Amino acid sequence: MDRLPSNGFRRNRGGPGRHRLGVVSRRGIILLAAILFACSAICWAQKKQKLEKNHRDWLERDVAYIITKDERDAFLKLTTDEAREKFIETFWEIRNPSPGSPTNTYKDEIYQRIAFADARFGIGSGVEGWRTDRGRTYITLGPPQQKQVFRNSANLYPLEIWFYSGANPALPPFFYVMFYQREGSGDYRFYSPYTDGPDKLATGVEAINSRSAALRMIRNSAGPEVARISLSLLPDEPVDETTGIVSLESDILLNSIKNLPNLPANRDDILRRRTNRETVTSRLVLEGHHLDIVTFPARDSRGLTRLDYALHLRSPSDLSLTEEKDERYSYSVEVRVRVFSAENQLIFTQQKSLADSITKKRLDTIKDKVFGYQGTLPLPAGKYHLEFQFTDWSKKTAFHTVREVSIPMPPKDALVVPGVLPFLSAENADPGLADLMPFAIGGVQFTPLPSSAPTLAPGTNLQVVYQIWAPAADPRENLGKKLDVEYAFGRPAAPGSATKVKDEISREQFDAAGSLVTGKKLRLEQQSSGSYILNVTVNNPETRRGGFATMNFKVLDAPSPPEPWDVLEPGIAQDAEKGILDQQRGLCYWALGQFDEARAWFRRALQLDHSNDVARSRLVDAYFSKKDYAAVVSLFSDAGVTETTDSETLLRIATSMEKRGNAPEAISILEKALLSRPEEGPFYLALAQYYTEIGNPQKAADLTQKGKSLLIEEPAKP
Repeated sequence: MDRLPSNGFRRNRGGPGRHRLGVVSRRGIILLAAILFACSAICWAQKKQKLEKNHRDWLERDVAYIITKDERDAFLKLTTDEAREKFIETFWEIRNPSPGSPTNTYKDEIYQRIAFADARFGIGSGVEGWRTDRGRTYITLGPPQQKQVFRNSANLYPLEIWFYSGANPALPPFFYVMFYQREGSGDYRFYSPYTDGPDKLATGVEAINSRSAALRMIRNSAGPEVARISLSLLPDEPVDETTGIVSLESDILLNSIKNLPNLPANRDDILRRRTNRETVTSRLVLEGHHLDIVTFPARDSRGLTRLDYALHLRSPSDLSLTEEKDERYSYSVEVRVRVFSAENQLIFTQQKSLADSITKKRLDTIKDKVFGYQGTLPLPAGKYHLEFQFTDWSKKTAFHTVREVSIPMPPKDALVVPGVLPFLSAENADPGLADLMPFAIGGVQFTPLPSSAPTLAPGTNLQVVYQIWAPAADPRENLGKKLDVEYAFGRPAAPGSATKVKDEISREQFDAAGSLVTGKKLRLEQQSSGSYILNVTVNNPETRRGGFATMNFKVLDAPSPPEPWDVLEPGIAQDAEKGILDQQRGLCYWALGQFDEARAWFRRALQLDHSNDVARSRLVDAYFSKKDYAAVVSLFSDAGVTETTDSETLLRIATSMEKRGNAPEAISILEKALLSRPEEGPFYLALAQYYTEIGNPQKAADLTQKGKSLLIEEPAKP
């Protein structure tokens, strides 16, 4: 049998003619291959157009760390520069904190971060600063809240530690990022407690392959906190500083930072924003001038605090009504409230859409009234920064304003008057919804005036309602007892103009939670035009301790402002039933640092809805930080996980399973998760540990190789 030559064609065994035919066939095949290659190249060129330098720089530098994979793929498929420019415009607009605003603070911030990274992190790295690990982190997460630099510490390679809190909703609430010079030279690279380990930070020969010796050197040179961080970038993760054994949770964090735009929460948010953007062609955002906000801290029958708010447009014409068939008119609006901590960290966002159709008869009754929207936020005691945005989709206009609010701490031995509400009317509240509806207190539903500082005509009445908060007590203790109240109102610029009205309130009106609802109708007969302040003071004559609250109003001899027609926030009862309100209250407690309180509310939220991944994640964080692995396992048994459960939570559940002696179940959890996230390097390394534990070293070796290939990443080269 003839052997095949290296070109893969069999020699011809006939005469010259047959041999010649073989040569022609070979050349024909080569020619055909060349033609096919050329055709495929043309087809590829048609699919992927060559980018001009400005568009290539935008894709590969400006947005390299913030663009989603779907957006990148879509951009590469565009065939004209005009389409690319439109894509870029939309890309920034859907990330605009105030969509429609002529300024885009997010875009400006990203370019400032790139400039800073180039100026600060490129020196000595061999690449531009934005390409470095420090540059990537700075561009992605912004400047750290705290930063420690160790350049000349004995027995340590140079390193930096950055601390972040509330950097992104998809990341842990608190974490560190450590960078170090590998082998003491070159750029500062990401440090991984698992793949690097403390021994890679120490320079002494005794630390080689000895984590315990390396930890001792780090403690002596940089302190115990740095030694702890070398074992975990997560402040709440339990660590073993004796053996130096570490988990893969820090690698989950680093992996999430590197893949931040594609994490489910961020990807879904961008998709939602893009969908909203495509709903309308443009939107104009106006700051504050067309929007009045009334806020009122309240306490329900259970003693839980909340913040009720009413959002009113200034003019009846500010809301557009679209004429439809059969003499009906429709509107479509969206109300978004973003709740921030006093440190300006986003806690949660409440966003509701509302669309309705009204008859011509109904229109005639409201055409001269201003549109109002009443909502409620489940806020515990604390200080908050709120951002309100009202969008009229028919008019393609949005109004934006902010408020600083404070929810008082319910008292232990005193009285608190959290606020005074000027109201227009009142009626009995639905008993089944009284604890959920905005401006429903003491079983009465109040309709607030359109402004927190209302304007009234001389000779009219000012009606106010307020709550008094006291310590919870047996109602029998208040039998026959009174509180003294004084209402004083006058013009600050006119000394001696104050009018005082004294009153008494029966303490028997306090409910079991320690709340009392009362109010007053004040006649403005003698008041001349001007600006006034009302001061409400409540005193307990027994203890001589009390509380007070104030509000502003105006008296003007002018036409009365238009009355409101209010709609209630949709879906409040459903939000309560699904645990969303409990989750939001828990997030507030978490932001306030009251973790035990937060954990109780997250547990309630998860009991009401097992698909609540936010509550599940926070609960796992809380139990795992206390090494309560049994509680984590129990939580998983009760509520399971979903396809969108974050990677850190999944790994903590699997780790808890393994520590409770159930490695096979830990393997099952991670292998199922890898079906939807095959690029999650730390999962492969964790599985390698578990397969080693059950006696499958070959499987463990394969998984280790796969995991490390996904985790080890060199900086992007020019």
